[in-house]
Amino acid sequence: MGMMQTEPMRSFLFNLTSQWGGALYTAAVSLGLVFVVGRYLGPGAFGNYSYALTVAILFVVLQDGGFRRLIVREKTLASTDLVQYQAHLMPWALGHALVSTAIGVIVVLILPFPHHVEIGLAFLCLGLQAVVAFISAELRSQGVFPRDALWQATTRSVSAAAILLAMFLIDAQPVVIFAGWALGLTVALLLSPIPLEKPEFTGLCIKDIRRACVGFIGVEAATIIYSRSDIILLKYFSHCPEQVGYYAAAYRFLEGIALLSGPLSFIWFRNLRLARMDRELFRSRVVKMGFTMLAAGAIIGIAGILYSEVVIRLTFGKAYGESAPMLVWLLAALVFILPNNLLMQAAIAQNKERLYAIAAGLCALLNIGMNMMLIPRFGGLGAAWATIGTEAFLSMALVFGLWKAI
Repeated sequence: MGMMQTEPMRSFLFNLTSQWGGALYTAAVSLGLVFVVGRYLGPGAFGNYSYALTVAILFVVLQDGGFRRLIVREKTLASTDLVQYQAHLMPWALGHALVSTAIGVIVVLILPFPHHVEIGLAFLCLGLQAVVAFISAELRSQGVFPRDALWQATTRSVSAAAILLAMFLIDAQPVVIFAGWALGLTVALLLSPIPLEKPEFTGLCIKDIRRACVGFIGVEAATIIYSRSDIILLKYFSHCPEQVGYYAAAYRFLEGIALLSGPLSFIWFRNLRLARMDRELFRSRVVKMGFTMLAAGAIIGIAGILYSEVVIRLTFGKAYGESAPMLVWLLAALVFILPNNLLMQAAIAQNKERLYAIAAGLCALLNIGMNMMLIPRFGGLGAAWATIGTEAFLSMALVFGLWKAI
């Protein structure tokens, strides 16, 4: 019995260590790249870069089409009504990403609004990133987490190198950065650990697939809106243009921490999905995992209160001094954000993505309303406070809805 328990634990620790290693490397490269880009562009241009990227991210859900989550869930443990479509999920995902990205880039380049070229290139980058995510989803569904970690590290390395080369050999401008990113991702896809199948374009024509994908699209859309609308609203409601750059710099740390928490969520999702039919075991795992995430969020939040000014000064420089108070509040939001990530995985594992979509939709409305009230008066601090309020509401909604469901 001892050996039987030890073997799964070793496997879990090996998977977690490899994923954390990949995530740490990816986060380090990403944060380092952001620091370099932020320093070379300055607060004004960095704000424009972050604005273009944020606008594009608002529509990345359409490029994903819900296929990333569908691949992970159905290839881990197929639902009864979708088991016959497993072999077609990846080709359908690739076809959807190709069509949606092409349409998005064309539309953005035609429309005459500010930064449309940067936004169009950001669309292209995120379309390629969607394909990277589909490959990662396939690997995670198979339980080969070390191989996935290597894939994530490879794509980040190649794309970061391409961005830096473009900046230093051509020019440090947002357009050049996005172009370098797109080229790097294209090269990385040539190194895919699984063969890229020929794209197919009929996936969403099938009712069962369309219903599942629409549910995941709703989840992603609402999540992106309430987590990304703050920078866009800052751009239009703040009296200080540099506030976007200050807030974007602080928010990068939140994204980095979320990236580091990802490995636990990925591995725990597989455990939760496989325990789907055993409600008692499922509940026990959710409670233990949730409290682990809560403790981690509290520890990081306390560290943020103590060291935010030092961290900002060492990374982005003295010019971003006003980012420090925003960073304190954003890190405090982790006591809700990290458990919410786990609760979201639990809902999807139980095929309750509709529950999460409704909760996230309400959060999107709440976040926009709070930002519109707080940003004109408090700037980036108001956006950070809105983030805390939104995540707290999401925690309550998910705990209530999920506990009732299971």
